[in-house]
Amino acid sequence: MDINITIRKATQDEIHWVNEQYQRVGFKLSNFESDMIAIALIDDQKVGVGRIQKITEFDAELGGMYVHPDFRGVGLADKIVTFLVENALQYRHVYCLPFAHLASFYKKFGFDEVNDVEVPDMVLSKHHWCNEIYEHKTLLFVKSNSAPSQRCVD
Repeated sequence: MDINITIRKATQDEIHWVNEQYQRVGFKLSNFESDMIAIALIDDQKVGVGRIQKITEFDAELGGMYVHPDFRGVGLADKIVTFLVENALQYRHVYCLPFAHLASFYKKFGFDEVNDVEVPDMVLSKHHWCNEIYEHKTLLFVKSNSAPSQRCVD
């Protein structure tokens, strides 16, 4: 069976659908103006979502990963995370708050436990909140992007 998977940026008129998915699983709602939202489609049907939330000029958070249960197991989460990571290269640090049982999934994209990085208060407080609210332990991961190369101009 051949399936046609597409990952693309959400359009403003899709924010209602995006937030319906997040309400379904108890995630924070998205804001189209501040989030870069990715939508996964199979044969033009919306089946998954994820986002990059800008925190500061240099920091962002990857999150809101959700794939509809009927479409799990075909690699959609992989494709969504790849798309989002590739669209977050302008940030020095991209944080991620994965459930502990998903640690190895996020590590394959370059995320790892925070150690020498000063974490923004917004991320620390969200990490604490997640561990209070969700039944699964939530980790604090970061992916550091190399600084954009500086070109010398004579």
